[in-house]
Amino acid sequence: MRLAHIGVNRLAAYTAVSLALALLIWPAFGHAIEVWSTDEEFTYGFLIPPIALALLWLRRGALRRAVGDGQNGGLAVVAAAISLMLVSQRTGIHNLAGIAVTPLLIGVAAYLWGWRAARAIAFPSAFLIFGLGLYRGLLNSVGFALQDVTAFGAAWAGRLIGLDVMRDGLVLHSTSATPEYAFVVAEACSGMSSLLSLLALAAIWVYATRGPLVGRAAVFAGVLPLVVIANTARVTLVVLVAAHFGEDAALGFFHGVSSLLLFGLALGGLLVLSRTVGCRLPSFAPSF
Repeated sequence: MRLAHIGVNRLAAYTAVSLALALLIWPAFGHAIEVWSTDEEFTYGFLIPPIALALLWLRRGALRRAVGDGQNGGLAVVAAAISLMLVSQRTGIHNLAGIAVTPLLIGVAAYLWGWRAARAIAFPSAFLIFGLGLYRGLLNSVGFALQDVTAFGAAWAGRLIGLDVMRDGLVLHSTSATPEYAFVVAEACSGMSSLLSLLALAAIWVYATRGPLVGRAAVFAGVLPLVVIANTARVTLVVLVAAHFGEDAALGFFHGVSSLLLFGLALGGLLVLSRTVGCRLPSFAPSF
């Protein structure tokens, strides 16, 4: 009877902790869902929580082996995370609450099962930041910078291959008196969506591969230049098609296909870079 009583108490405690976590985390998820739903560049965010759960499932063996006595130090991490959530609510900077979800989960795991268990769930928890840490200001800062770099690079590359193209801010147009085409490198053409989704993929790849620390860091850091190069190539191809087949052809089917081309080019470059710096998947299934 005593063992049964202990089991009931433990179940009640875990249920209470789960409900408390849900209440704390839901506002961050609610805001994130709104961002994913309203900004095209952030729609990939819907995939982040399921992937994080899949990573946690793959870590279930390591987590089971790591479970031990809970550590009170985990409460300090929980307190810091809750403080960040309160700051988020007070200031209206909602992505801070999304970022705080990661230390909150790690702190709870440390308090319940010890620091080894907290380390076992650290990466799946940290991966949530790629979805919950998003905010619209990224489009106004990083996104605009990517637009500007892409417009500059496409104009330069276009002239390099013999196109009569010139740049006026974010507008690319032909140099003739009656322009044959004129394009605005808009937010959707900035490469922002590819940048963020590839950063998430690179994080998983770096986590799963084996190789030198410097090499793995280089793979992650290489995402930005790879996306810029691939996006510049994409916009240059759009201008090339417009110059030879007209603006309608460039903005029709080819424009949509070129988005897939951009992602494929950047992803291929990432894999080549990974191999070059010595980062490879282990020959056996990794023990997540």
